[in-house]
Amino acid sequence: MKEELLHFIWQSKTLLKQTLITESGEPLKIIQTGSLNTDAGPDFFNAKIKIGETVWAGNIEIHIKSSDWKNHNHQSDEKYNNVILHVVYHHDIEIYYANGNPIPCLQLRNYISPLTLHKHRQLQLNQNTIACEKIIQFPPEPLLLNFMERLLIERLQHKCLAIESMLIQNNSHWENMFYLLTAKYFGMKTNAQPFEWLAHNLPLSVLAKHKNSLIQIEALIFGAAGFLDADYTDEYIHLMQREFAFLKEKYQLKTLDKSIWKFARTRPANFPTVRLAQFASLIFQSSHLFSKTLKVTHINQLINLYKIQTNKKLNPYHFIGHETKAKQTEFGIDAIEILLINTVLPVMFLYGKLNENEKLTEQSISFYEQLKSEKNSVVKFFKNLGIESKNAFDSQALMQLKNYYCANLKCLSCIIGNHILLN
Repeated sequence: MKEELLHFIWQSKTLLKQTLITESGEPLKIIQTGSLNTDAGPDFFNAKIKIGETVWAGNIEIHIKSSDWKNHNHQSDEKYNNVILHVVYHHDIEIYYANGNPIPCLQLRNYISPLTLHKHRQLQLNQNTIACEKIIQFPPEPLLLNFMERLLIERLQHKCLAIESMLIQNNSHWENMFYLLTAKYFGMKTNAQPFEWLAHNLPLSVLAKHKNSLIQIEALIFGAAGFLDADYTDEYIHLMQREFAFLKEKYQLKTLDKSIWKFARTRPANFPTVRLAQFASLIFQSSHLFSKTLKVTHINQLINLYKIQTNKKLNPYHFIGHETKAKQTEFGIDAIEILLINTVLPVMFLYGKLNENEKLTEQSISFYEQLKSEKNSVVKFFKNLGIESKNAFDSQALMQLKNYYCANLKCLSCIIGNHILLN
């Protein structure tokens, strides 16, 4: 038994339907359960109850046992002077106000269903992938849809914390921050850190000065990444080497050691040299990319903005001794949508939020509904349980559900967990 379960029972309003009697034998009616307090002090503020014929307004304190009041030393804390009801699972001793009068007490063991307690124990002693896997029940569709929207917003807000930190580090320069964030995405999980180092070593302001020359953009990116220091037979790479030798000296650029780039256990289409070539093409095709992103009004416009035509003269596999031209170098629609889901739309949401542009925040959420669902183990798992992911809105919500609620056994804060316990 945990106090969180008693908080849940009190908040769930199931007690409103029951005939309640205090430990002193007086009828009790709950008018308002109050607001949960997450700081020091009583558990619920601004509650309203009726005991006998008297209506009381004040705070509620909840414990497993009445004696916990003394164990927690509440009798010496003035924050508890306005408690109007002590709610406990087991009433083992009488508790009194400073003036000697007993504090009204409601003992919940008389009102909580044994089935609810059994289900809660099952959830807490979970040995499955998620706690409710074997006993899952879904609430009515409107409640579930509202919960899914809440999950998506929570996931966006969590992502925005990291993005806002990057924005502060870049002196609130949105284009610079977006450039760094986009570079990190192109590295995916395996090479995110090298891509981030590259973007820091190669400022957007330098790339902007060469926005009309693809070979110079490619030379700057591959050179700063450390891939132009070796000997190659490819003539186009020779041209890039000559360009970079001049540009490196001009801008006093630092270069990375190419050994930091990871190729092992990576599909050829995701080799860092392929992603660098795609990144160079995106930089060349789209100056002021973030500003253009904010102006789109339709999902197809947004997708088209990130369509990349890679340079056919540059074969990124040559940098690692793969001379074949058969391997994929295009930045496909699936890659674009993942970029939008994980990078572009969270930044759009944050920009709207910080600039009080409600239309933009709503548009970013709408775009999630218009993008395909991600394909991953979490989406597949919930599909087997009966929750279909129809679009990116759903898949992002399910990621939040699994990673935050299920992984941390927050069943009492989950609408699905609530439904299981109360039905």
